[in-house]
Amino acid sequence: MQKNRYRDVSMVSAVAVLLLLAVYMVMTYRSVTKDIAERAGAQLTWALQLTDSGAELSLDTLAMRVDSLLGVAGLNRDVTLQELEGTMDNGQWIMDKVVRENNGRSSSWSLMTKPVKIDGKRSVRLALNNPYPELARRLSPLFLISAIILGFFALIIIQLLRFITEQEQIAELRNDFSYAMVHDMKSPLSSIIMGAHFLHSGKVDDKPQIKEKYYTIIEDEAEHLLALVNKLLTISKLENKKLILNKWDIYIEPIINDLVEKAKAKATKPIEITTRLEVKNLLADEQYLTEAIANLIDNAVKYSKDEIRIEIKTWDTDKHVLLKVRDNGIGMTKEEQQVIFDKFGRAAIHEKNRKGGVSGFGLGLNYVDQVMRAHGGKVTVASEKDKFSEFTLYIPKI
Repeated sequence: MQKNRYRDVSMVSAVAVLLLLAVYMVMTYRSVTKDIAERAGAQLTWALQLTDSGAELSLDTLAMRVDSLLGVAGLNRDVTLQELEGTMDNGQWIMDKVVRENNGRSSSWSLMTKPVKIDGKRSVRLALNNPYPELARRLSPLFLISAIILGFFALIIIQLLRFITEQEQIAELRNDFSYAMVHDMKSPLSSIIMGAHFLHSGKVDDKPQIKEKYYTIIEDEAEHLLALVNKLLTISKLENKKLILNKWDIYIEPIINDLVEKAKAKATKPIEITTRLEVKNLLADEQYLTEAIANLIDNAVKYSKDEIRIEIKTWDTDKHVLLKVRDNGIGMTKEEQQVIFDKFGRAAIHEKNRKGGVSGFGLGLNYVDQVMRAHGGKVTVASEKDKFSEFTLYIPKI
């Protein structure tokens, strides 16, 4: 509703500006045409004063004198001299009938000067057949300025509507994100509360194995929540450029082997992870790069099919070391790929994925993106729906 109100106000403002510009341009056009006609009419009056009043009026002679005067005045000389004869209306003479012309070039598009009386019944006037070069010369700056103002105003309206749309989308994504985060935090909190309740009740005091199981559940879920909070804090620091990376030469092979073993231990489906490390030394912050790779592996496991196959490899380029994590999971659409690294991007499609058995609200991939940006690199994704996803880390060499 608010967006529609802003759009309506913007459209009304645009129409108002257009109308004001149109009125101003029409008034200016009339003022300029009036000025041109008055200047040309003044030359006609001056030419009549130079004509012998006792002689029969010769349009050709008068036209020659008008032509000379127009040239001196710098006005267009393509004119037609018209003689008009008046008719009586309510006791007054109305000069409205053209009886002769010195040439036949006048038309309905000609600009007419005010008639100048010769005697009681007759008058003469000029028809300016081509006043448009003069009009264009005098009005073109106005039209140009008006076009610039109109274009600038249109740009402002477009940017305003785009900003409103983006803000509403961000607000909607934040709401989705909040819902997704609360939903995913609810499960470990429920497990912690349930475990604490059973331990506190004393029902499992004489069952040490079950008691140990509940202690383990509480610890694991608490660590999960702590990791989530730490990830949020780290992302906030990365976004605000407040996190200092400790980059040094690290040996990546044992790190990846450890992550692979952890993924296999936690997997509830058949899993196969292959590695091909052509480059084993990287210049990076070990803690944050390890967490980034772990997120990609967890993501591959989370969005997998019945059998999990993951490929991890590294190779060298001129400026970067590339690390790729490829899976055979559910993949992504082009639309999802465009928002997958946004902090609120996964939240926008969270409900659909949750119904399909997948949880999570996308902080992992945003974390990966932020970590790679902090390293001066980037992360890219290539994916095809229901076939695969492939994430590539670009790690700078310097």
